Amino acid sequence: MIRQFHHTAISVSDLDRTIHFYRDLLGMKLEWRIDHRRSPALEKVVGLENVDVSYAMLSGWGAKIEVFEYHSPAGRPYPENRPVCDHGITHMAFQVENIDELYQRLKSQGARFNSPPQIVRDGVKAAYFHDPDGITLEMVEYS
Repeated sequence: MIRQFHHTAISVSDLDRTIHFYRDLLGMKLEWRIDHRRSPALEKVVGLENVDVSYAMLSGWGAKIEVFEYHSPAGRPYPENRPVCDHGITHMAFQVENIDELYQRLKSQGARFNSPPQIVRDGVKAAYFHDPDGITLEMVEYS
């Protein structure tokens, strides 16, 4: 029986850079980190051979993100400027307050946005931005 949603996982090119982004820029908490894990059981679960992986769990605002850096086998980079209309997960969203202020702070620290926050419908202001690997994130403010 499914009890609750637990986490979203993403594969990244640089675990330290990703932890810095989600923890230090977005304010998530680093729950734990494991470096260079090798395990036959893990290989079976993920369906890959010769796995050498470092990974961590971040949490905040009732959500968790697990991030994996595969040292082996090498993964392909996230497609540059991947359109959100492509099949698969399109983005992760964070509900925020003071979206314009947060936009300015993140932009000043190098976060790449598609545009400044926009009113997308009555009472909803949103902006898409990208993590260091180009994965699309959304900040959304409801009034």
